[in-house]
Amino acid sequence: MSVRNTIKLKAPQLKYLLIDSLKRYTDNVEYIDGTNPYRFSINKKIAYILIKNVHESGKHRNNPDECRIQISNSKGLTEALNSDIDVIVLGFFVDRNVFTAWDPLFFNNRFDKKFVNRVKSTTVSVYSRFSIQDTAQDKSISNYIDNNDQSVISFKPEYLGLYLENIEKIHLLLESELLDLVEFSDQQFDEDSLSSSKNFKKEKFSVTHTKYKRNSIFAKKVYEAYDNKCAMCGLGLGLIEGAHIIPHAHEKGTDDVTNGIALCVMHHKAYDNSLIYFDKGYSIKINNDKVNYLKEMGLYSGYRKFKDLALDKLHLPKDSLLKPDINNIEIANKIRGIV
Repeated sequence: MSVRNTIKLKAPQLKYLLIDSLKRYTDNVEYIDGTNPYRFSINKKIAYILIKNVHESGKHRNNPDECRIQISNSKGLTEALNSDIDVIVLGFFVDRNVFTAWDPLFFNNRFDKKFVNRVKSTTVSVYSRFSIQDTAQDKSISNYIDNNDQSVISFKPEYLGLYLENIEKIHLLLESELLDLVEFSDQQFDEDSLSSSKNFKKEKFSVTHTKYKRNSIFAKKVYEAYDNKCAMCGLGLGLIEGAHIIPHAHEKGTDDVTNGIALCVMHHKAYDNSLIYFDKGYSIKINNDKVNYLKEMGLYSGYRKFKDLALDKLHLPKDSLLKPDINNIEIANKIRGIV
């Protein structure tokens, strides 16, 4: 097998990889805190996610199909393992754009408190197979049983939410059952539904796709407040949408105009995807961490044109009582991973 020239994503880029992947499954996603492991809420379920780049296994291993991630003890990992929250271990293989996941029960048994509390730095490797990741790229999901009788699962990014939602049982499934679960998830996805939450087979694996319909009254009030113009670029042309500052899925995501902003279709998508944002002084900012992530993933085309479209500051409502609430801005930027 030829040497893999794998691109390695840096920590901020891995964070946005996780955010983007989870949003492909559900709108109900919130980045809480952490710098790898990261703490997320997915459909109201909280989990730590430790993610590392997948690479070749090293000089002293003789299987060319073998790959690994390396995990070092850290203060953040110690806190996560000592909490009552699930710690999910993921590898990401950029060459194939797939995740690999190890059973959390196996991880917690191996990296116990003695491991993470050692004063001396310790690094441990966990292994997978390049061929399984190749299969996952082709079939969406795949797995193999390693020497510890652990099921190691590889899957495309759009199934990260499905994996996390079923973390307690998914490593018990055969590959044929994993493929059935992915197919079932695809069938349940409905862009027009408020929420689709159904169980798969007798084991009751959960599939919850949440998409929030737009509130027409909220949108109308936002349009009027912003003179039917995009607050970021001034574009009108009937391409304006009422965007929530704190996402609707969040417990503080109200339909008040002060939690809304008029954005064109492009800037609405860019704002929700953390590519562009605004601060407490209403200055418009490009998120360079997200830009760097997109560059590494080969999704950088058109950036210069996009950057030139934005104003320096938001076009704000004439009525100062309708301006974006400062507290909403702070919460929203944190949720989107901008801290």
